[in-house]
Amino acid sequence: MFARPTAPRAGLLLLAFSLLLSAASPALAMRVNGIGLIDYTKKSFKVGDWVRYKIEVANSNGLERENFQELRIVGDETFRGEPCFWVETWFGPDSIRAAYDLTLMSYKAFNDPQATVRFSIYTRLMMLDQDEQGRPEMTEVRLADKSGVAPDLTPYQGKVDTLGVERVTTPKGALDATLVRLERKLRNPRDTADSTINKITHVMRKSWVSRKVPITSLVSEDETEDWLIQAYKLGEVSTNAPEVPYSSENRKVTVIDWGTGAKSSLLAGWREKKAETANPLKE
Repeated sequence: MFARPTAPRAGLLLLAFSLLLSAASPALAMRVNGIGLIDYTKKSFKVGDWVRYKIEVANSNGLERENFQELRIVGDETFRGEPCFWVETWFGPDSIRAAYDLTLMSYKAFNDPQATVRFSIYTRLMMLDQDEQGRPEMTEVRLADKSGVAPDLTPYQGKVDTLGVERVTTPKGALDATLVRLERKLRNPRDTADSTINKITHVMRKSWVSRKVPITSLVSEDETEDWLIQAYKLGEVSTNAPEVPYSSENRKVTVIDWGTGAKSSLLAGWREKKAETANPLKE
């Protein structure tokens, strides 16, 4: 979604957020965390900036959906001595009927050359639910690997080609944007008693990007994700077995608006809740 989850950039949330991604089984999820859409190559936002997208999804089962997604940078915070920023995401048919998410991210992500695929390791707090008053219930995200060495996810980056500049028409007007094409094929083989079953995810994505769009730099995107299955006897070479498609999904994303001045009632509720916890006797 699009969070590079179950909408546009699906398949990038590889580490921590199973809520957003299932590489083996395509799905159209409602709750979406948008941290995977952020342009981590260079910080391109200030607190209050927001960007909104229209997302059209169609799969091979005949299911079609149109939703909207908005990312907002709603605050800065130092968490355990580390400078961080708050990202609020809503996803749905409109802002009233949408599902909301709130995440605290470390600014360290902008120093990581592989942040586009391992951004989730820079999550510091994430919203799991809301209490009876609608205030977020946050949990701290801790890495299982205490070594401090980030995993090498080079194989997940895929083949990327920059194809030049094209003019893209959007509701915000025509924008000159760089076209970037990505192809990524991930294999997940599993041995059974007498054979190997290989589930394959094949992504073909065209992205048009421009620094004029805050937070994400994303102007438009067209992505097709195919799921294939390959079966062959143990000991045989996988390349001799056909890759049989069993499902596919197409996602189209278009920026429709952006601006500044965003506020977050979720973040206000979280800070209020923290203050109450720090002063439990306060009436």
